[in-house]
Amino acid sequence: MKIKHLLCLLAFGLCSGVISAHHSFAIYDIDQKIQRTGVLKKLQFSNPHIQLVLEIDHQGKRETWQIESMNTQRWDESVKTRAVATLGETVTITGWPARNGELSMLLSAIDSPSHGKTLVLNSVKQSSARNAAAAIEKHSR
Repeated sequence: MKIKHLLCLLAFGLCSGVISAHHSFAIYDIDQKIQRTGVLKKLQFSNPHIQLVLEIDHQGKRETWQIESMNTQRWDESVKTRAVATLGETVTITGWPARNGELSMLLSAIDSPSHGKTLVLNSVKQSSARNAAAAIEKHSR
């Protein structure tokens, strides 16, 4: 009986490691915030993460930014409203950029002319993100 419990705990521990790794912010540079202003093309409240798409004009060239946020339950608990912007309007997004140079970021705040500024995350308090990012960079060399 004890071995069965030990195996269950071991399996749970392995699964929880995989789950927390899925939600790691290691792919984002959590030490630097950037801002982008453009037209909001998508604001989708679905799991596992809320998704936004921002289309901007950068030096005469159109860029499409993929923006990720937290899951819907955490959003509803901390932000309290889903009315943060209207599709098609020009908004300013503040967030942490992807480390790999892709046009994506983790949402910190959204500033909308019709809804004002909404702070989603002020900072990322996930030290494991720095550790995981360092390990990824070391491994890729």
